[in-house]
Amino acid sequence: MNERPKSSGNVFIDLGFDPAEATVLQIRANMMSDLRLYIEKQKLTQSEAAKRLGIAQSRVSDLVRGK
Repeated sequence: MNERPKSSGNVFIDLGFDPAEATVLQIRANMMSDLRLYIEKQKLTQSEAAKRLGIAQSRVSDLVRGK
């Protein structure tokens, strides 16, 4: 039986990114996930979220899609 390697807790480190870059990427991924959850829980449209955040709706769209 093959054993799976243990996760470091940061998928980006597991993928071979430099630890500093992996930390930044993990923070960004967490923030995007939190933003999606906030928009969903508040039942906001992307336009409403953009107004609250002071950014363009297209930027909210990019963030929600992980760009």
